[in-house]
Amino acid sequence: MTESKLQDKLKPGLKLEDFQKEGEIYLALNPDYLSGDNAKYMTMYNKLSRWYDIGERWFGRLVYGNSLTQMRRELMEEIEWQNGLSVLYVSIGTGSDLRYLPKGVDLKSLDLVGADISMGMLKKCQKAWSQKTHLHLFNACAEDLPFADNSFDIVYHVGGINFFSDKKKAMQEMLRVAKPGTKILIADETADYVDQQYKKNHFSKDYFKDAEVDLREIEAAVPAGVREKEMKFLWGGKFYALTFRK
Repeated sequence: MTESKLQDKLKPGLKLEDFQKEGEIYLALNPDYLSGDNAKYMTMYNKLSRWYDIGERWFGRLVYGNSLTQMRRELMEEIEWQNGLSVLYVSIGTGSDLRYLPKGVDLKSLDLVGADISMGMLKKCQKAWSQKTHLHLFNACAEDLPFADNSFDIVYHVGGINFFSDKKKAMQEMLRVAKPGTKILIADETADYVDQQYKKNHFSKDYFKDAEVDLREIEAAVPAGVREKEMKFLWGGKFYALTFRK
């Protein structure tokens, strides 16, 4: 995506040239959303970012074999991919899910934008994917995306919304920036996985010791008026995939 095309996707009144940058990452964090759970998990992901991909790739393979890869592929198949589309990945993290796009999807044909609250994860993403994609990254909260209404052909989020400070606002933002007719994917771990893995893992247990996942709260946060709302469970019930259409 050229800078002029990216400028067209920003909210009215925002100019790309006015954003400060850290490396190639645009800084767009709204401090109004940097408290509570958002602040806690931003700190966690910044600390874990250095080892995040290694942990998922090697520990995940050791414990779960190929089932984790299969789940990631199934998640990506929930999205209506086509070459040449504009894509917003909310909570892109290190970008690891980009490995699992369906066959026939050319990453370099996509106008890809990623947003994440964690600068540590974004730096890892930039390093891993900048040469493989036409990628622009924004350090931004899901509850306040710096993009214009009806801007993206694909909008999706994997991992994180369970513990967003304002889940409803985050979903409203994803819906707002999606073009009419877009199928939106929101996915994260179920309570069973959080209890079995994150609350027992040495590196994450302090952050999740009091955390609770309530799927009723997640579903209640879906904006009114969406179409084709559906909840699926993957990976033996460890992950959920919530989809709906604008």
